[in-house]
Amino acid sequence: MKLSLPKQTGKKNVIRQFVDQYGLVYFGHVDQHDDDHQVIRGMTVSHSHRDEHYSVGSYESYDISFVERTDSIKNPKTDKVQHHTWHILQIDLHNTVDLPHIFIGLHTHSESFYRQLFTKYSHLRPLPIGTLRQYDPTFVSQYRVYGHPSEHLEIERLLHDTVDKVFVQHFGSLAIELHDGALYVYSESRALHVPLLEAMIKNGVWLARHIDEIAKQL
Repeated sequence: MKLSLPKQTGKKNVIRQFVDQYGLVYFGHVDQHDDDHQVIRGMTVSHSHRDEHYSVGSYESYDISFVERTDSIKNPKTDKVQHHTWHILQIDLHNTVDLPHIFIGLHTHSESFYRQLFTKYSHLRPLPIGTLRQYDPTFVSQYRVYGHPSEHLEIERLLHDTVDKVFVQHFGSLAIELHDGALYVYSESRALHVPLLEAMIKNGVWLARHIDEIAKQL
């Protein structure tokens, strides 16, 4: 019978392999109330979250941070508490332009995933993209773009060119958030492996570079 490592040990080994491969500095558990490190923010940050496997470094000239974040989210309709885990990569953008807040995720993400998003950011709404150009039908059927309705056209300009096709071909179940000068790549997959983490960093930096280039034209 094939032996398997305990869940946490196996997960840590995967993360350490990824961290070593990409030259990141591994810190492990960090306290969000400790000023010695920069907290990864975005939609999942809360007063109760717990951060493990915190790592920082750079990749292709972009400063990046990685963390495994767990939190307990209460459903206001049922009062049930759900325990949630995200793996998050934060990429600091190079531009200083005030860009719109954007979230792109699969239609099939968990209910608690979106509850966290809309509880924190009530201004975000699903946008009917396709005003400036025709988007890949598979992208439209699988993903949903959220933003403030008043920034609809600006968001479409940021997503022009090949973004939709790259999402379909390479992002899979990953979700992204653009907010306050940073790009966040989220995974809520229970099966953690190095190729998934590589997809997060490579696709995330590709999208960050694309956004930086478009921001120069806005």
